[in-house]
Formats: sequence, structure tokens, C-alpha cells
Amino acid sequence: MILNLVVFLYFLGIIPKVFFDRIAKGKKHPEILQRLGFSIPDNRGKPVIWMHAVSVGEVKSSQPLFVELKKIHPDAFFLITTTSATGQAEAKRSLKDADGFAYLPLDLTWIVNRWVDRLRPQLLILVESDFWPHLLKSVKKKGGRIALVSGKISQRSARRFKRFPFFSKMIFSHIDLFCVQNEEYYNRFLPLVPDPSRMQITGNLKLDVQSQSVDISFWQGKLQLPKKPIITISCTHAPEEELLLGALANPDWFFFLAPRHPERFDEVAEILTQREIPFIRWSQIEKMKGGEAVILVDAMGQLPICYTFSRLAIVAGSYIDRIGGHNVLEPCLYGTPVFFGPHMFGQTEFADRVSKSKAGMQIPLQNLRSAVDLFLKDSIQEKSMRAAAVDLIRNSRGTVIRTLQSLQGFLQPPYF
Repeated sequence: MILNLVVFLYFLGIIPKVFFDRIAKGKKHPEILQRLGFSIPDNRGKPVIWMHAVSVGEVKSSQPLFVELKKIHPDAFFLITTTSATGQAEAKRSLKDADGFAYLPLDLTWIVNRWVDRLRPQLLILVESDFWPHLLKSVKKKGGRIALVSGKISQRSARRFKRFPFFSKMIFSHIDLFCVQNEEYYNRFLPLVPDPSRMQITGNLKLDVQSQSVDISFWQGKLQLPKKPIITISCTHAPEEELLLGALANPDWFFFLAPRHPERFDEVAEILTQREIPFIRWSQIEKMKGGEAVILVDAMGQLPICYTFSRLAIVAGSYIDRIGGHNVLEPCLYGTPVFFGPHMFGQTEFADRVSKSKAGMQIPLQNLRSAVDLFLKDSIQEKSMRAAAVDLIRNSRGTVIRTLQSLQGFLQPPYF
């Protein structure tokens, strides 16, 4: 009964997500004092462009747009906010040229108004989603403009919003521009947005993310990798480590294993220990002795290195039915073919792109070992898939240009 009330009040915007997560999901949140309105970044009198990205995936996808916006307005104060600690760490790493970083303030009127009064943002950019009514209302009240970029909305959220049409239209009336990823999301937003002329299909910003440079000679010496086929298993959630390690047990293969959330590093280390799988943590790589079967990637931002040295990537979050998959295009940035599981309902566009381009395959758990074995033995297939991965990335660019064209009116006087 209490939980149902919490969910209802959260949906209506009466209680903020930090409390909802704490009560309904048992999550703890960092920097609670900042989220309560303390330590507001000082914009030093500069015009503010405020970009909000919930967590790691949204932060990464915002990077190419951020770079271009920074070129257009080098004198603006760029504020990046996130909700998660991992998102905050990723923002400081991949958007390091921003002027300020903070956690999104709680969506309570007195807190949000304090932030907006202090910052007076000319433009608030929401990356993918995260719609907070008091924040949107306050920014608009103070004369700011609001844009959603790389917009998306799940079927579940769309249904929920449609149950309360007055409330939904009130929230979305504050957003001046909807740049959505594809026609599917456009159609989900359509009954919720009071003025459909504000909506455009511009594409997914993740398609324009650039690969990160990797110093191959340096990492070859540091990692001391064995002369075995190397496979990266990335973005795992419980119990995917046990499922995938059980399915892929093979003394002739070597794995990078990268859990999705840092708070699970110790838990996954314990799983490896219990299964008697010799491993070394990335953070202790200098102690590598040889004979390890797994490097447990217990540090953020290392996947570009892992993908560069791997013959194959297996992107998890797709071998259990509650997550909906992760970005299966990311390994393709490094020319690495990718396998993924059957549960990709949150990443259907990327799953389709990868499958149709033949840069990767959707493989159920029971067929995964045989599929990996066949891939590693078929050099012609591997070469073909690598070429397809490179072509897929090259042919998918253009979202940033379309998004900037849509934002053009907000980036000119009288707004700047």
C-alpha cells in the first residue's frame, strides 16, 4: 500500500526520484547536500548552457553534441548535471572541458527555484529523457529555453503519461523542442505533446560518438595479455556473470569482464573466486603473474582498451529480461564484432542496425558457446564482421548536424 502511494506521488512529481529510489528500490544517492540546493556552481556571470544526462550512457551520447556546442559558444558556461555517481564520473572524464559539474537538484520547488535563480540558464538541454516538472517550469518562468535531444520514451512510460493527459501535457508544454531518435519514439510522444510542430526526428546521438584513442604499444606492455583469443564481456548485471561464465568456460579463451555498476565489483570478484576462475583486477594489473583467465575491469572508462584488444565483444544487459540491453554499437567503434542476447527491448534500433549490417549477432545463451567457437575458428567470417563494424559506424553519422540545425534558433540572439 505504502509502496503504491510512493510510486503514484513520484509519477505526479510530488516526491523526487532520489526519495522514490531510496524507498522503492533501496538505492543510496551521492552528494545529497548538493541535491538539496547547496554548492550551486558559480557561472561567473556567463550565459549558461545546462546539459542534463542521467547516467553513463546518456553522458557518453552527449559528448559529440557538447563538443560542437562548445565551439559555437566558447564563452558560455557549460554546466553538466547527472543523477548517478557513475554518470558524474563519466562526465568529468569525457566532458572535461565543461565549466561545471553537479548532481541534478531535487525536484522540489524551493530547491529548483534557488538553482534557476542563481544560474539563469539560457538553454536547458535534456539528453534522451528525465522530465522533472518543477525544473522545467522554473527554467521557463525565468525566460530559459528547453530542448530534448536524442529523445526517447519507453512504452511503459508513454502509457503511464497517457493515463494523466492534463498532467502530461502540462509537463511537455514547457519543452520548446523535441529532437527524437526515431519514428517509434516520435509516435509515442505524439499524443503527449501539446504542439506536435515542436517535434523532429533527428536521430540518436550515440551514432555520432567518436572512438577514443588507445595507445596500443603502451597497453600491450602493461596488460601482458596471453596469446589466446580475447573476448570482452561488458555491461553485466546480476546474475549474468554466472550465466555467461558458465556458458563460455574454456581454458583456451581469455576474458575482460566489465560489470555495469562499480558497486558490484567486489560481488563479481567473489563469484570468480567461488568458481575457482583465476583472475586479476584491473586496478591491480601490475601484479599479474600469468595463468589468469579473466581481468575483472574494476575501473570506469576502460572499455575502449578492452574492445581494442578483443576479437569479440559480448554486450550483456541482454541475457536477463529486466534491463533491455545496452549500446551494442560501442564495440563497433573499435572494429570489434559484437554478440548480444535476446532481451534488447530497450535498444531495438541498435540491435537491428548491428544485425542487418552483419557487424554482430543476437545469440541466445544456450547457443552462445558454439557461436563463439565457430566465430573464432572462421577467420573469413571474423574479417567480414570487422569490416562491417567499421562500415556501420561510418555510415551512421549525421545526428549531431541535424540536432544543431534544429537548435540553431536557440543558439542565436536574443537567446545568446
